[in-house]
Amino acid sequence: MNVGIRAISAVIVLAVFLLGAGCGGGPNVKTAPAEEKEYIFYPPPPNPPRYQYLTSFYSTKDFVKKKSKFFKFIAGEDKKEVQRIIRKAYGVDMYDGIIYVCDIGAGGVVKINLKARRFDLLGVSGRGKLLKPVNLLIDRKEKLLYVADIVRKQVICYTLDGKARKFYGQQDQFAGPTDVDHDEDKLFVCDVNKHQVIVIDKKDGKTLYTIGEPGSKEGQLFHPTNICIHDGRLYVSDTTNFRVQVFDLAGKFLASFGQAGRVPGTFARNKGIAVDKEGRIYVVESKYDKVQVFDRDFRLLLFMFDPGNEKHNINLAAGIAIDYDNVDYFKEYISPGFHAEYLLFVTSYFGKSRVNVYAFGTSSK
Repeated sequence: MNVGIRAISAVIVLAVFLLGAGCGGGPNVKTAPAEEKEYIFYPPPPNPPRYQYLTSFYSTKDFVKKKSKFFKFIAGEDKKEVQRIIRKAYGVDMYDGIIYVCDIGAGGVVKINLKARRFDLLGVSGRGKLLKPVNLLIDRKEKLLYVADIVRKQVICYTLDGKARKFYGQQDQFAGPTDVDHDEDKLFVCDVNKHQVIVIDKKDGKTLYTIGEPGSKEGQLFHPTNICIHDGRLYVSDTTNFRVQVFDLAGKFLASFGQAGRVPGTFARNKGIAVDKEGRIYVVESKYDKVQVFDRDFRLLLFMFDPGNEKHNINLAAGIAIDYDNVDYFKEYISPGFHAEYLLFVTSYFGKSRVNVYAFGTSSK
């Protein structure tokens, strides 16, 4: 890690957060009395906490129910339980108590069922066998899972229990699909090798139009890796151009922000991108393991998180997702007095955790 970047963690970003002052740096660790829990917040004081680290997932031991002593007595212990791990996590989302994670290392989608305390791996056999799944999309209305596989050069549609239903990407339609999002009857497929977003019909899979072309000018893309659709806008993480570009859903260029650099507000390897209901834009900076937060006018509000050997750290961060519907599954981790509005998931390739869960909210203390 570059020393200059480590130093940045102590700098306060001179930007006004939508609900308070924003700043960057490491976490504020509040150590409670011995019998109480320790809570980690961002940003550090004197700013009010806006994000709390909740928990992490790496292997089955993090969430799978342990068999009781009585069960072991009855069934015996001759079969050793196999511990499964998430190898290299990228795309992530959550729906109805289940976290879905693209595991590039395992060649499948990890399904972390918090209700049943189960760990399953989807897309590892049959016609829908994945090779290198990068990102995923959950269609909540239709209850379908779409996965962008860069090696198969396809987007595959599954039921939520892992049955392959449809395959998008015929002949040379895609060269390197790395992300997928949707709007009504259209799928937007980010193609890192074609340097464009390909818009296809959900029903027949035919290409309707494309957004972007190779280049560095406004509206042109170079190795885009991640996309997000929010409020009628398409946000593209234009990675090798070190910026984020914004289009309307017809493909008209609207705006861009960011440039190459090593200071807050610039990018070196921007990847995952997400937008919350208030228009805050989250961008994963993979090279320096940060998440940068911008307002709807592209002003930097906050940069947060660090690499390291603790569970709350991120290491070679990749994907990010926001979820408003499953906060209750994590209420046991939330600090008293902290009012969580939504969850923020950040994935990593390496380290002691592969999926970190944070909460955005406000503190009454």
